[in-house]
Parts: sequence; C-alpha cells; structure tokens
Amino acid sequence: MPIQNLDDTAKQILSAATKRFLHYGYGKTTMSEIAGDCNMSTGNVYRYFPSKLDLAETFVRVLREEQMDKLRAVARSSASPQERLRELLNLKFKLSYERYHNRPKAQEMALAILKERPQFAVDWEDAENEIIAEVLTAGAEAGVFEHRDQLRLARIIQDVIYRFTSPDVILEGEYEMLASELDEVIDLVMDAFTCRNARHGDDHTTAL
Repeated sequence: MPIQNLDDTAKQILSAATKRFLHYGYGKTTMSEIAGDCNMSTGNVYRYFPSKLDLAETFVRVLREEQMDKLRAVARSSASPQERLRELLNLKFKLSYERYHNRPKAQEMALAILKERPQFAVDWEDAENEIIAEVLTAGAEAGVFEHRDQLRLARIIQDVIYRFTSPDVILEGEYEMLASELDEVIDLVMDAFTCRNARHGDDHTTAL
C-alpha cells in the first residue's frame, strides 16, 4: 500500500505495528497483537494489510523515504558537486551503519522484506541511483564530471562502495575505521574523474 494512500485507520495500525516491530522484532510480532493494540479485530487489520509482510513492507517504505529525503537534501545543497557527492556517499554509509547498530529490529524487517520481495531491493537501489545521478549531472554541467549515462555511472559508484553497506562488514567493523576507508575510496573515485576529464580534454585538443 503506497504511503500516501494510508487513511487514519491504516496509520493507526502502522503506528501500533511499528512500536511492536521495533521493540519485539518482526518475527515475534503477530497480527492479533497489533489488532489488540488498536482495539480492533484481527480481521479488520487484514482488511488494510493482507499480511504481516505487507505491513512490514509499508514500515520499511517509510524508513526508505526518510533516508531518501536526507540524501536528497545533500544532493540539492549549495555545495560543489564534488563536495555533494562525497557527503552523499558518506551519509549513505552512516545511515546504513546506524540502522544496523542503533535500530537492529528495523534492519531485521528490512532484511525480511528484501529476502521475500527482492524487487523492493531493486527499487531501493534505483531510488538511490537517481539521487546520485542528480549530483553527477550537476557535476557534468559544471565540467567536473563526465557527460555520459549518469544513472549507469551512479550504479557503478554504488558497486564501488558496496563494501560499506554490506551487513557482514558493518556488523564487524568499527565506524571510524570504515569511514576512513570510505574517504580513501571516494578520493580514488574523484581522482578517476579528474584523470578522465584531463584525458578527454587532451583528446579534444588533439582533434583540433
């Protein structure tokens, strides 16, 4: 169910479910318990959300939109394109790290959704790609990034920094150590942009 289509009753159910999911976890929460918290029948809960997975997906969609709003704010700031890209990738890592360490129950739900409904993971990545591509487009217009398929380039950058959103790495790694490594990876990405721009500039001069 799209978030914007939730009526007051659906929002009440989602609010009650959110409290239980975050306290007890997705696996230990039942639809009947959520119904009891809302003083309504279990059947009425199912009327709005056909399954617990649908309810959890709606919660994770809210979580995703919160993250996208934060990323968009960085992408549309007044900083230079290079600064925006660096801050954007650092924030993406920070939000992932905090989700695993500070909101483990929320992450449990996200992983359940991604396992049962893999298209949700594709949609999440596509949403992030669009935001990264927005910064890359601004950089291309400013002459600091390449003029090319920015969505494809955004996906390549996502592949490059995947380590810093990987559950195994985030759960075992120290924040400061990973943040420092990510900064070095971003430096390499920025250096690559500089080298490619210089090479293309030389090619253009030769052609003249």
